[in-house]
Amino acid sequence: MQTTNAPLRLLASFMEAYDAQPTQVFQVPAREMWVAASIDEGGKMCVIMPDLDARITFDHRSARQQRTTTNRPLPTWAAYCAGTLLEMSLRHLDIPGANIAIVGNEPSGPRFNYACGMAVAASILEHREQTYDDNLLLDVVDAVRRNYIK
Repeated sequence: MQTTNAPLRLLASFMEAYDAQPTQVFQVPAREMWVAASIDEGGKMCVIMPDLDARITFDHRSARQQRTTTNRPLPTWAAYCAGTLLEMSLRHLDIPGANIAIVGNEPSGPRFNYACGMAVAASILEHREQTYDDNLLLDVVDAVRRNYIK
C-alpha cells in the first residue's frame, strides 16, 4: 500500500466518491490512517476504503443488526465503523450521518479493524469539536469490540 501523498489520494478518492469537498481532513492519532469526512444530514453513514475498493453504507438501525442499508452483512472492518457510530451515540455524541473516506497503511487484521473504528470515532469528535487522543479512541473501540462485535 502506498502512503506517499496519502492526503492527496484521500482527497481525490473523497471527491470522486461524493462529488464534494470534505469538511475535515486529518490523520488518526497513533495510526497510519488518514480520514476525509463531511457531515450528511441524510441519516446514513457511508464509508469508502479506496485501498480495499470498498464502499459501505449503514444507518443506526442497520448498524445494530451489523448489516448495510441494503441488508448485506458488514465486513469486519465496517462492523467496527458501525459499532463505533452506535458507541458514540451511547456517549451522547450523535451525528446525523456522514460521508467518510479512509486511506492508510495499517496491516490487515485486528489493528486495521481497530484503526477503522478509531477513524470513525475521531471523525465524530472532530465534528463535535471535542478534544481527543489515541487513548480515548482506543477506549471507544475496545467498548465496540466488547459490546458489539460478534
